[in-house]
Amino acid sequence: MNNIAFSRRTSLRISASLLLAGQILYILVTLLHTGGGANDHPAIFAGYAASDIWTAVHVGQFACMTVFLAGLFTLSLALAVETGVARWAGQLGAALTVAALALYGVVLAVDGVALKQAVNAWAGAPDAERAARFATAEAVRWLE
Repeated sequence: MNNIAFSRRTSLRISASLLLAGQILYILVTLLHTGGGANDHPAIFAGYAASDIWTAVHVGQFACMTVFLAGLFTLSLALAVETGVARWAGQLGAALTVAALALYGVVLAVDGVALKQAVNAWAGAPDAERAARFATAEAVRWLE
């Protein structure tokens, strides 16, 4: 077996391992995510506010997605072709994988940090401020 074939097979195994590990870990971490009717804002916001691990779950989801997308990135390297359209497609796939991770990080920052702060402010607000705080939490939810 030549070194190129061995290297490619090793890269494919690493890719498959990262993809599987990232997906399984993501599922496990997401089981810790506060659940409920996502569009029943008063109920779900109360659940989010009560969660002590809300931000940690989202950091965990980001870490799992990083592992998963590293598997895709490794796959694009393992399938690298030297010439033609396939080469450009592989490079585009690698670039889009990096962009996907960046965008997912933004979504989780809004959901895991900004929304958590907004629902905490709503949950602890005096009665005179609750409607405004709730509207802010909904705006953050819609932005997410």
